[in-house]
Amino acid sequence: MQLPMKTNRITITKITADDLEAYEKLISFPQIAEGAGFNLISNKQMLGELAKRQIANDNTFGIRVHDQLVGAILLYEQIGQCGFPDEANLEISYFLDPELWNQGLMTEALEKLVEVFKQTSEVRTFNAEVFVDNVSSKALLGQVGFQQVSTVIDPLVGRKKLIYKLEL
Repeated sequence: MQLPMKTNRITITKITADDLEAYEKLISFPQIAEGAGFNLISNKQMLGELAKRQIANDNTFGIRVHDQLVGAILLYEQIGQCGFPDEANLEISYFLDPELWNQGLMTEALEKLVEVFKQTSEVRTFNAEVFVDNVSSKALLGQVGFQQVSTVIDPLVGRKKLIYKLEL
């Protein structure tokens, strides 16, 4: 996959160690921390180490506006029925600076990422989990073409989540 990917308003790039401070700031926003489970990590040093690991992952992409990191898209291999990572089926997670919510930036980012993966990848599906009360994220996934496939209870927080799937 060739980076950067560009739309009219954003650029999607690889996140690097130079982005660590901006990334840590993003995952510290209460709205992002709660949705992504970062709020379950009370130790700031552990949160910093998690940020470093996510940045080092080849499937962590930065969303930039005017070269400023404002969000991220993370892709994780799902564990297949055989118990091993399944590179053809990825789980997608994403977040954006709350000041930029409801402006269509994440829609642009996800649509671009899906378009590129359809053209250049062996990935067959993306899956996403969303808390049932996250109206904006549910609408976003529907706009990009995801279909709701099931409902689960998150074992860590005891809240209901919806599982969405997108066939590439």
